Amino acid sequence: MRLLCWALLMVAAHACWATGGRAQESPWEMIPGTLPKERPAPGAHAPYGSPQGGSIIGGRPGSLRPRVPLNARPHGPGQVAPHVPPPQPAEVVPRSVVVPNTWAILFEVEDEGPANGLTLDQAIQRLVRASMTLRAKSLDIPQAQADVLTAGMLANPVVYFDGQLVPYRPYNAATNPGGPTQYDLNMAYPVDLSGKRQARVEVARAAHRVVEALYQDAVRQEIDRLSSAYVDALAARLAVRTTRAGLARIDEIQQRARGEKKDPRETDSLRHQIQIQRQTIALASIDAEAAWKNSKRTLSVLLNLTREEFMALDLRGTIEDNAPAPPPLEDLLSSALMNRPDLTAFRLGALRAEADVRLTTANRLPDVFVLYQPFTYQDNTPFHQPSSRSWAAGATVTVPIFDRNQGNIQRAKVNVNQSQIEMRALEQRVKADVEAAYDEYMTTQQSIELIEKELLPDAEKSRADGLQRFRAGTLDTASYLNLRRDLDDLGRQYRDLLIRHRRSMLAINTAVGIRVFP
Repeated sequence: MRLLCWALLMVAAHACWATGGRAQESPWEMIPGTLPKERPAPGAHAPYGSPQGGSIIGGRPGSLRPRVPLNARPHGPGQVAPHVPPPQPAEVVPRSVVVPNTWAILFEVEDEGPANGLTLDQAIQRLVRASMTLRAKSLDIPQAQADVLTAGMLANPVVYFDGQLVPYRPYNAATNPGGPTQYDLNMAYPVDLSGKRQARVEVARAAHRVVEALYQDAVRQEIDRLSSAYVDALAARLAVRTTRAGLARIDEIQQRARGEKKDPRETDSLRHQIQIQRQTIALASIDAEAAWKNSKRTLSVLLNLTREEFMALDLRGTIEDNAPAPPPLEDLLSSALMNRPDLTAFRLGALRAEADVRLTTANRLPDVFVLYQPFTYQDNTPFHQPSSRSWAAGATVTVPIFDRNQGNIQRAKVNVNQSQIEMRALEQRVKADVEAAYDEYMTTQQSIELIEKELLPDAEKSRADGLQRFRAGTLDTASYLNLRRDLDDLGRQYRDLLIRHRRSMLAINTAVGIRVFP
């Protein structure tokens, strides 16, 4: 009789516990793909403040391939974020397993990070202001300005003094006739009759404009490197959040699966399968943490951040495409041909080559040296006669009979033709860059739309059906893990496409040479 009472008491406890468990499931069922508002998401960052779920990020059982978005993979260990342990009931009822509905974590890419995080616009502004690479490159401009100043300098006059007919012994008409001794003050000045100075100034100014355009192109390339590093950092941060949530979810599934009553051999196989997936996700989490830290270090080098700024660095941005559609391809091509600073530099270089032709042509005739002798003194004292004073003038002209600078002139003309050919070749490369970036943008956009419009509804239906069957006990844990693995693969592909798409947007900015996308 006592045993019968204990059995009835246990049945009543089972019924009460099952009823309470079903009552607590209502928030999970009301909003598919979300977690209860009153409970922080497993592995979520504290500053973000938005509830997030977990996801199984891992390969098939036995695979050690990290399942994170493709990005730079630095070396070095990281830390596995602690997970929030699930509540442990006093007794687990088989065939009624409650699991977190964290499917949405794979597609929650709109999280922009903390409000005080570094935006891409702020990063670009700091790059232009604080980059050591650009600061060193900018010093080419004052050097070019100094070359303009040097080219415009007038030639210095030549002043010299001489004495002529200076005797070794005194002059006399009988034993040492000669003289009288003459002292001269001479000034010679080169006169540019062919316009060489103006041609030099024109070449130096053309070179100065080329240097300015090259600095603008250096800024464009540095912004491109910064943009790539920024997107890599966003992808790494998303990978950290996803792997943390994946660890939290698989730990909870592991806890819930322990209550299933199965054959011991099946239970052991399932335990090994879950453990392999957890270790795979743990490895991916370590790699994601290292990638996130390394991406921040890359940004700190580009932005010349201090150690304190590096430690406190976080980003305010998303990999989602929230920008309006770009202009047509033809407009982008026209804009690139007009705004690309490297192409502008080549055009200015072609003008500089033409200025070199004018300079070498002006150098056919060397300067004419004009001589002015304002003072000439003849000493007639030895002859007991008055000394005389006079002046003189003259000119020295080079007759261009043999050397008329023919070789340099021909070389300068060939250089003009070469510069024009290189400019046309660069125009073709610029067009190819724009077309490649635009094609990548359109391809990734179409793939994203295909996933969002056609694959996600079917995947969500499959997820909801599998979750319902798993909770009802008609789908075992191993089959549910395989289902979630396939869904995780789709979510990972979706995130990778978003990252590629975001990179293609910034690649269009670089290819065109102006800010098309924010």
